[in-house]
Amino acid sequence: MKKITFFFALFSACTTFAQEGKMGLQFNAGAHLMSEAGNGLSFNTALTYNFVPSFGLKLDGGLDLVGADNLNRLGLQLNLNVVKLANKDAKFGLELHGGAALLNNGNSIFNDTYLLRGDDMIAIMAGLTPSFKVSDKVRILIDATYMPKLFKIDGVITKYLNTTVGVAYQF
Repeated sequence: MKKITFFFALFSACTTFAQEGKMGLQFNAGAHLMSEAGNGLSFNTALTYNFVPSFGLKLDGGLDLVGADNLNRLGLQLNLNVVKLANKDAKFGLELHGGAALLNNGNSIFNDTYLLRGDDMIAIMAGLTPSFKVSDKVRILIDATYMPKLFKIDGVITKYLNTTVGVAYQF
């Protein structure tokens, strides 16, 4: 209960003190591809904070459903919008992002004593996100995020790609 209260207090403080257009929220859905377990569905959401219009941080969480595997992810990434470096008011954007994530594979075959039931992993991730600005606050996204290396693996998944379509809202 204390962790949930702390999370909401931190989120409220960030949104209260954030300047106009610095905080954002993203929702995406798409496909989980190129993993040893096969293909599946991918859902993720992210909280973003831009230090300047072209550079920021992204805290993202995701769920990938691949056969009997349920991959839960929490990651922190750096974003660089290369189009906004040249033109701050461009309708199109192209973000490069990369960072690290904690993953948990909730497959029922794993019954271990780690942090969560399942296969706990650490991942390096990088991606590319083209976007189209619909209004001052809303963008449509296509995101491709590749996890080329998963560490501390007990299962068969060692790498994968998520390709999603979504929407982003800037506060």
